[in-house]
Amino acid sequence: MGQEAKKPTVKEQLQQKNVELEAALGAAEKAEGARDIFLANMSHELRTPINTILGLNELIIRESQEEAIKEYARDIRQAGNILLTLVSDILDFSKLEADKLQLNEGIYDVSSLLNDLINSISVQLRKKKLDLQLNIAQDIPYKLQGDEIHIRQIISNLLSNAVKYTQKGRVTLYLAWKEAGEDEIELDVIVKDTGIGIKEEDIPKIFKAFQRMDSAVRSKDDRTGLGLAITKRLVEMMGGELSVQSVYGKGSAFSFKIRQKVMDRAPLGNFEKQYRESLRSIEDYHEKFIAPMGRILIVDDNSMNLAVAQGLLKGTRLQIDVASSGEECLELIKRKTYHVICMDHMMPVMDGVQTLHAIRALEGNPSRDIPVIALTANAVAGARELYLKEGFQDYLTKPIDADKFENMLIEYLPSNVVYLTHNREINDAYGVEEVANELSIRESQLYLMGFNIRNGLKYMGGDKALYGKVLQDFHSILQEKEEALKDFLKKGDMPGYMIIVHSLKGNARNVGADDLADEAFELEKMAKAGQLEDVTVRSPILFSMMSAMRNSLKIYLDDEEKQEVRNETQEVTEIEKITEDDWRMALHELADRLDDFDGETALYKIRELKRYERPESDQKMLRLCEKAVKDFAYDIALEVVNAVL
Repeated sequence: MGQEAKKPTVKEQLQQKNVELEAALGAAEKAEGARDIFLANMSHELRTPINTILGLNELIIRESQEEAIKEYARDIRQAGNILLTLVSDILDFSKLEADKLQLNEGIYDVSSLLNDLINSISVQLRKKKLDLQLNIAQDIPYKLQGDEIHIRQIISNLLSNAVKYTQKGRVTLYLAWKEAGEDEIELDVIVKDTGIGIKEEDIPKIFKAFQRMDSAVRSKDDRTGLGLAITKRLVEMMGGELSVQSVYGKGSAFSFKIRQKVMDRAPLGNFEKQYRESLRSIEDYHEKFIAPMGRILIVDDNSMNLAVAQGLLKGTRLQIDVASSGEECLELIKRKTYHVICMDHMMPVMDGVQTLHAIRALEGNPSRDIPVIALTANAVAGARELYLKEGFQDYLTKPIDADKFENMLIEYLPSNVVYLTHNREINDAYGVEEVANELSIRESQLYLMGFNIRNGLKYMGGDKALYGKVLQDFHSILQEKEEALKDFLKKGDMPGYMIIVHSLKGNARNVGADDLADEAFELEKMAKAGQLEDVTVRSPILFSMMSAMRNSLKIYLDDEEKQEVRNETQEVTEIEKITEDDWRMALHELADRLDDFDGETALYKIRELKRYERPESDQKMLRLCEKAVKDFAYDIALEVVNAVL
C-alpha cells in the first residue's frame, strides 16, 4: 500500500497563497503599466497628425487673402477641435475606468481660460446664428490655482452640448463666486440654453457612458456619448456635484460648484467687454512679439511638425534652427548658442528626455543651462509633472496653441531680445501694417516695444527731438524708481510707495507707455487705500514691465546713438560703392575676426563695411552683427554673417 501524500500545513498553504497573490499582483501591475504605455502612445499617435492639420490650417487662416478659403479653413479648424475633443474624451474615459486619472493643479488666468472656452465654440455659434450671453462676475479673482485642463474640459463639454442641442435662441455662461475659507473661493458655474430640453425620464441616462437620448431628439452632431459621463466624474473628483434642470422643449441648465485656491485677488474686470473686443479681431492675427536676435532650436523627428512650428513663429522674426533627432540636437548645441530649446518627447533612438539629460551633462556646452520646453503630443494626465520632474522648464501639448506658444517664448526668452507688440490702442485703430507704413523705422521700433507714439508726441507738442530727450530721461529713472518702490514695499510704507508710483504713472503717460501707466495707476489706488497685501501681490507685475521696458529702451537708445553717428558720417562722406567679390571677401575677413573672438577688429570692420552702398538687408545684417559683438555674443554675430555667405 503506497504512502499517503503529506497534507500541507496551514503555514505552507498561506505561503503558497502569498506566492500566488504576488504573482497575480505582478501580472496586474504589468497589465496596468502596459495600459499606461498604450494610452500615452495613443495620445501621441493621434495628436501628432492632428497637430499637423490644425497647425498648417492656422497658417492658411493667417495668410490667405481669399475670404472663401479662410471660411473653409475655419470649418477645418472646428472639425479638428471636435476630433481633438473626442480623443481626449476616449483617453480620459479609459483612465477613469482604470482609476488612473489624476487631478493636476497649477496656477491659471481666469480670463485666458474663458477666452479659450468661448473661442472654441465661436464657429458653431456663428453657423447656427445663436447668441452667446456672458454673465461673468467682474470681481472674481483673476488668478486661481486648480486643474485648469480638466476645468476647461468640463465647461467645454457643457458649452458644446448646449450649442449642439440648441437650434435657435441663445446659450448663456454664468460664472459667480463666494468666499470659501482662507485663500479659497467657491466657483459657481452654470451653462444654460434655449434648446430642445430633456425629458424627465431621460435625465438619468445622460450621465451614463455610451447612453444617448431618444433618436427623435438627438442632435446630428451627437458623438460618443462620453462627454457628460466624463464631466460628471471630473466634477465629483474636484469635490463638486453636477446638477441639471431641464424643461422639455424649452431648454436646460447644467451647473456645478468647486473650490479653487486664490493666487491673486486682483479683479477680472469686465470680461464680456474684453471678449467682445477680441472676438471682432479673432482672425486678425498679429504676433505678440518680435525677437530678431532671439535664437531657438526646435527638435522633432516629424518634418511636418517642424514646418508647423516654424510657420507659427514666422512673424516673430526669431532665428530658428531645427533638428530631426536627439543626436542632431546635440551636434548643433556644440556649435551654437540658443536661448530656448523646444523638444519633442517620442523620438527614435534617443527620445526627448534622454536628449535633455545629455544636454545637461555635456561638458563645455554653452546651452547647458538654457530653458528646454517639452513640445509633445503626450497629453495624458500626469504628463506635465513627469516632464517637470525630468528637468524640462515647461510643457506644451500638441496640437500647438499658437497663442500659448508665443506667451511661453516671451516668458523664457531673455527680455533684452524681445520687443512686445501688445499696444492694442494703436493696433485696433490703425492695424500693424498701416502704422508701420505711417511711422519711420525708428518710430515703428518704439511702437513694437509697446509705446503709444501718438500720445507721446501729443504730450510733447509734436516735437520729435524733445520726445527723444524725454525717452532718455525716462530710461534713466526707471531703475531708480523700481528700487525706491521695492524699498517702500519692504518697509510696508504705503504713503511713500504711493508717491513714487504716482510719479511713475505720470512719467509713463508722458512718453506713451500706456500699459505701464495703467498698471501704475491700479497700484496707486491700492496704496492710497493702504492695501499692503494687494500691493505686495501685484507689484511683481509692475516690476517685470519696468525691467522689460528698461532693457528694450537701452537697445533702442544705443541704436539711436549709432544712427546719429552714421547720419553725421554720411553727411560729410560720399557713399562708396563696392563690387560683389570685394564685399564677400570683406565678409569672410569679418567672419575670421569673429571666429577668433577679436571684437575690436570686428567692430572696426563692421563700421568700415557700413560706409558702402548696399541693400537694406545687408545693412540690417551689419546692425545685428554690431549689436551682437557689443554684447560679446561672437557666436551669434558669426552666424549672422555666415547666413549671407
